[in-house]
Amino acid sequence: MPVPLNAKAIREDLAFVEKQLKNLSDPFDTVRLMWQQRKEALEAELSHLEDFRDNFGRVALLFNGAPVIGSQEIKLDFAAKILEDYQSLVGTLVALKAGESIGSRGPLPISFSSRLYIKDMLRGSVGFLIEEKSSLQHELVPTLLKDAIDETNRLLADMSGDDPAAFQERMRQLSPRSVSAIKRIAKTLHDGGAETRIVDDENELSLDYSKTGILHSRLTEVEVASRPVRIDGVLLGLFPERQQYEFRIAESQRVIYGPVSQKFDSRFLSDPDFARSILLKNALVLFTLSVTINSGIIEREEYTLEDVRLLE
Repeated sequence: MPVPLNAKAIREDLAFVEKQLKNLSDPFDTVRLMWQQRKEALEAELSHLEDFRDNFGRVALLFNGAPVIGSQEIKLDFAAKILEDYQSLVGTLVALKAGESIGSRGPLPISFSSRLYIKDMLRGSVGFLIEEKSSLQHELVPTLLKDAIDETNRLLADMSGDDPAAFQERMRQLSPRSVSAIKRIAKTLHDGGAETRIVDDENELSLDYSKTGILHSRLTEVEVASRPVRIDGVLLGLFPERQQYEFRIAESQRVIYGPVSQKFDSRFLSDPDFARSILLKNALVLFTLSVTINSGIIEREEYTLEDVRLLE
């Protein structure tokens, strides 16, 4: 459970215990002693929780509004869409963080998976506890996926906030894939008539009808256009763990990096001979060029690798 939700539950229990103690004035009363022990245990648990930080990704998505029926049911089509949209956004941010390391020629990050797993259903406000599949090895620093989950909350807060300048700044930072994912989240929440709370280990974000409306309205001014392009050059590297490539353009000698398509990634992983045959050779490479256009201004471009054909 994310730290804020755990802490909230403990504080609610603690408030109930303190109420019971107020009704028991005799310090030697056995029942009072039992409540006092419970109070001390809860205080110790809360203190430990506030000092503890797990380095694996964890987030709770909680919903209210039209898709929610009572306190235990949620419409299947809405739940399926919003979970897919959320995972897609987190995945693009993970890839972006890994790509920044590649682009800066710094040390390559450890292998990651952008896949998230539903750990539990949450009650009260109907929702889902989603976690990164942790390894047996303890992580000394936050994983890329945990960083991406935390960044998702900050990103959505900035883009749905009162300051239009914060929205514009985020638009300049985001890849077209990230923008597309946010547009889908905003549309799913808006069209579904839903409110949501997103709680990670550091922050809690509430997207009520007003904030969702602001986010959706701003993003209607944003277009992500895509078209195929073919470029001569040399494929310098493929990184299957993060579904990315590094490519040198023949004409300009400029090196670019970016995501690979799911189809190409599956082929690369399933056929080792194909993988070995295409690296460090002259080739004609098919990309999908995606462009983010905000109010008629191009904000960012991204090349997604689709296919490689070797040149004679």
